[in-house]
Amino acid sequence: MSTFVVVGGAGRTGRRITERLAKDGHRVVVASRNPEGDETVELDLASGTPLPSLTGADGVVISVEPPKDPGAADAVMHLGVAAVAESAAREDIPVVLVSQIYLTRAAEHPEMSERIEARARGERALRTSGAQYTIVRPSWLHDLTPGGVRVEQGDTGEGRISRDAVAEAVVAALFDPAASGKTFELYDDPDSDTPDWPTVFAALSPDPDA
Repeated sequence: MSTFVVVGGAGRTGRRITERLAKDGHRVVVASRNPEGDETVELDLASGTPLPSLTGADGVVISVEPPKDPGAADAVMHLGVAAVAESAAREDIPVVLVSQIYLTRAAEHPEMSERIEARARGERALRTSGAQYTIVRPSWLHDLTPGGVRVEQGDTGEGRISRDAVAEAVVAALFDPAASGKTFELYDDPDSDTPDWPTVFAALSPDPDA
């Protein structure tokens, strides 16, 4: 049994990641602004709350939604992610960050560009932290049953993706060293099969600065 810390594990996507890991027999510690239950700890990335100890953890997942306020979004998605990444780097623990598409083209959505740019700063902080990492960029999220999944790189696509499919990709990345140092996007695609994740990860290009 492995132990994983899921930051934002009580959220709509984070909960699915938590449930998937627990179903596979792993211990999951949920770090949340509103902790409930024995295996949760309080963590508000925007407030500078001290991070829970990562000693003994086998991996960390960050799956949080940005606040609408630009300053708060930067505190969570940039500075908060950077703090988790630095802690994971010290402990030599891999990190999987759930991000989003449009990180390289925030101008396409001016109504949320400041939040997107905060996420982009968080991605850069993770890449330069020294931690082992994988960045998963979902397209627009939905709660329907997952079908086929298309995996891309380069942040040029459009579409939607099931939260359950995102959870599957995140959990697979936690256990596959071939996913380390790579960023990829996820889209629903009824013409594609369920991914064979080891094959997918092996075929992905590493990030230029990884």
